[in-house]
Amino acid sequence: MSLWRKRDCDPSHGSDSVLSLPSYIVRESRRARNVRLVLSPRTGLEVVVPHGFDRDLIPEIVRRRAGWVEQVTARFEAQRRPMTPEAAWALPEGLPLRAIGEDWRVEYRRTASSRVVARPRADRVLVVSGEIDDTAAVRAAVSRWLAREARDVLVPWLEDLAYDRGFVHGPVTVRSQRTRWASCSGKKAISVNLRLLFLPEDLVSYVLMHELCHTVRMDHSPAFWTLVRKFEPDFRAKNRRLKEGWKYVPGWLESERTSAPF
Repeated sequence: MSLWRKRDCDPSHGSDSVLSLPSYIVRESRRARNVRLVLSPRTGLEVVVPHGFDRDLIPEIVRRRAGWVEQVTARFEAQRRPMTPEAAWALPEGLPLRAIGEDWRVEYRRTASSRVVARPRADRVLVVSGEIDDTAAVRAAVSRWLAREARDVLVPWLEDLAYDRGFVHGPVTVRSQRTRWASCSGKKAISVNLRLLFLPEDLVSYVLMHELCHTVRMDHSPAFWTLVRKFEPDFRAKNRRLKEGWKYVPGWLESERTSAPF
């Protein structure tokens, strides 16, 4: 279980060296092993630190990555979709599941039921029915369907890769993670993000292979990347593309963000 704490950091106060820093929020996590910078066009820069980390060290870390923050911010401005609050929170009209080459249309039907349910049809139409004016309930219903679809698709996909490449892993779960495409625990349990369904097929395959390699090496050492290269020779190019993977994910899922280091 993670304990999170946020603190606003205002660069308008403090020493001259802090004046040039971008504004940021600190989030403390018991799960974090290292400091990580996460940048989102909606929430800005967040610095994720391990529990008990010396916060006096954070300004220097942010200063060193100020160039990265500036570059990614400029890329957000140049490449992101027009994102008004209404567009970001609008109900989905379609679900482009690039991972499996399917483009679903969402159809809404208001009924007397107070519940909201999402049921698929054979013609790739997801019918959402019930109290459809409750946008939060609609998003939750569509997300539940996406989670079921991800379990049906991503779990067998990973298992097939593991069998073909000779990896042994623990249980596989599907989650709705905000900052990671997938993760692997020390006991070889793998968690995959339902948002992977929106990514191109080759990136999804790379993410799954990346996590399988973590069942052998639980770090990002040279030995780990040597193992990754064995199965994904162009892993560097795919890492770069994954840093912009947020652009494939619909705004209503609130995952337009990137992080450093990757």
